[in-house]
Amino acid sequence: MSSLEFEERYSSYLLRISEPMKKHILRFKYEDDRLRSLAGYMLVLDAVKSLKEKCKDETYKKLSNISFPIKIDYEASGKPFLLDAPEISFSISHSGSYAAIVIASSDECNSIGIDIQAKDRFDVLKIAKRFYTDNENALINCANTDSDKEDLFYKIWSAKEAFVKCDGKGLSYGISNFNADIAKGIITDLKGNTLASIYEQQCPDGYVCYVCTK
Repeated sequence: MSSLEFEERYSSYLLRISEPMKKHILRFKYEDDRLRSLAGYMLVLDAVKSLKEKCKDETYKKLSNISFPIKIDYEASGKPFLLDAPEISFSISHSGSYAAIVIASSDECNSIGIDIQAKDRFDVLKIAKRFYTDNENALINCANTDSDKEDLFYKIWSAKEAFVKCDGKGLSYGISNFNADIAKGIITDLKGNTLASIYEQQCPDGYVCYVCTK
């Protein structure tokens, strides 16, 4: 589908977001990916509106400066931020039929990331052997059944992706350069030093979702 066709079909929604956001959405080749990305931004828009109405709360007071459509820019790594309220951190993820967002103020954490994953990959244990750390593979291998092993694979993958988004360095960080310790709820470097906290979220069957904070 061309960008023009997509814009014509979803113009009423695209009018509600800023031009940089629209350009980001249209970078995706397939319509499903564009729709999931658009849904994520609409969720951010609704969340900011809701929080702005409660801006008497000191935690989100800076949101009183925001006008609509909200202005979002991107760091060099691709991490998005609110131009009018950079102290508010947010993250968007989409996979399968769902999009997910998380938002927090600098009073709550320095940075935040979210990742939702559809459990739709093939040969996940081969992927784990190639890209996961020794500690992560040891945890997977201790599981009793293949189903349990696959479940651990997705939890670790989602936690890793959430950390990458939270950290802001993008996949250039290298997912083999840190451990997702889902039992302790932390991300560590290969020496065992804690880098961030991770939290599993409730989500529909067939999906896994983690939030990471620093």
